[in-house]
Amino acid sequence: MKFNNQVCLYAFFTIYLFIGILIYKDYGVGIEEHFQRQNGFYWLNYLFSNSNFDDFKSLVNIKYKEILLKNPDLPNPDFFNFYGIAFDLPLAFIETFFKLDSSKTYFEIRHLFTFLIFFISSIYFYKIIKSRFNNNLVIFLGLFFYISAPRIFGDSFHNNKDILFLSILTIAISYLFDLFEKTTNKKLILFCFFSALASSSRIMGIYLPLILMIFYFLDFLTNKFLFRDFIFKSTKMFSIFIFFLYLHYPYIWQLNIFEFDQWFKNFFYWMDIEILFNGNYYNIKYLPRSYLPVWIYISTPIFILIFFLIGIFIIGKTIFQRILKIDKKKINKKGDLWNSNNEKKDLLVFTSFFSFFSYAIFLNVAMLSGWRHFYFLHFFIIYFSIVGLNFLYPILTKKFNNKIVYIISLLIVVNLFYLNIKFHPYQSLYFVNFLNLKTKDNYQVDSPSLSRSDALKFIVENEQNNDEKIYVANASWTPMYNGKDMLSITNQKKLVFVGQEYAQADYIYTNFIYKSDEKYNKNYNIPANFTKIKDFKINNILIYRIYKKIE
Repeated sequence: MKFNNQVCLYAFFTIYLFIGILIYKDYGVGIEEHFQRQNGFYWLNYLFSNSNFDDFKSLVNIKYKEILLKNPDLPNPDFFNFYGIAFDLPLAFIETFFKLDSSKTYFEIRHLFTFLIFFISSIYFYKIIKSRFNNNLVIFLGLFFYISAPRIFGDSFHNNKDILFLSILTIAISYLFDLFEKTTNKKLILFCFFSALASSSRIMGIYLPLILMIFYFLDFLTNKFLFRDFIFKSTKMFSIFIFFLYLHYPYIWQLNIFEFDQWFKNFFYWMDIEILFNGNYYNIKYLPRSYLPVWIYISTPIFILIFFLIGIFIIGKTIFQRILKIDKKKINKKGDLWNSNNEKKDLLVFTSFFSFFSYAIFLNVAMLSGWRHFYFLHFFIIYFSIVGLNFLYPILTKKFNNKIVYIISLLIVVNLFYLNIKFHPYQSLYFVNFLNLKTKDNYQVDSPSLSRSDALKFIVENEQNNDEKIYVANASWTPMYNGKDMLSITNQKKLVFVGQEYAQADYIYTNFIYKSDEKYNKNYNIPANFTKIKDFKINNILIYRIYKKIE
């Protein structure tokens, strides 16, 4: 059966969907999911506050107050009102409409929808690479890279912000590439709609209409249309984009149009905490410039990185050659910076990636939890990887026979399967295998704090013959108490959380995430009357540890 057979494609997506539905309940609750749920109910309560749906409105208000009561340490949504509602509000509506009262159920529903959105984006990613590349084996491998890079695969079940942005960005770029092929009102409207959704999810999404305007301008420079046409096209596009943004983004409803300089101020808020990076603690606002590239390097499978570097070189070389051939009197008649729509797409990906990459490195962007705030770069990394694969394929088939190339491809696929199975359900914490144990200890591992639920299940099971309350302390910075929401209601009632009051505790949990260097912070010191009873490791990476009081 050939790779271009539609049966293979349908089978691939069906199996992928089946796997996702099979495992979405396996993941713990992430550290930011409670705030995102609160954000959804905050705006749902706001929207229905003046409605006539009294019963529904009352239920929303009760749930919102319950969230505030059970999670008093969550950030104030009045201050963080710039977070989008494209995901949070519909999920709050679903939770209310179907009267979901189990915390385990509604967080699992959020995980399911996160996966389904990423699944849809993978279909659009296939569409992108299918229109760009002709080799079916290369297309299949590229699609597989997109969905199965371990950190992205794991986050695609529980990261409701960064994976959401990556997914919507991918869909928007798909329609942007369609506009390169042929401009129609339908394509433009869809592009603007998803660009607006991307912008409300992460403010960096606003680059999408800007980059299209830049390409409109480049088309004007090549005499493809007049300057007035450039103005008309740009104005039309931005008008549709702003309409959709205003339609669904409550943050801009509250802005003063005459204080434009204040619009983006809140997006640069950062917490005053330190994180472990390369063996040292740094304030998140003053990270080394190597932070982003190092994290990408240590958490992306090595063969993807190799293909990525080859792809960047190939596209960069082509762009450089086009620049050298520009005619100053009349820009290259064949299309100045590109000779085809494929080269035009490559140019957009190249400039987009390096713009974001340079922004992160040189402008002291506050980052947290590895490179998850820049997970949207995954789209560009995989695109470059496919370019590298596409370049290598004829070379390898010429030097070796096709069977050898297929065997190598199969080994790559099997390796990615193996990594995801080995780390399940902690794919989000994947580190490349060639890092030694000492090096891995120099970085934060469980940044999303997924292990809290797993640790609490272990503690409850360890006390299954005890009908007394179980007192649990937390020797880390991340909150412990709301990790219980993935447990049954019965097990939740058994637990009492005492923060860092170790004298009151029966158990102490730590995932080694500290607000500052633990060498100088005595709050994280484990008392002598506690003994270690569990170390949870994957691939020799220590995820969390549990101590029990000595009787």
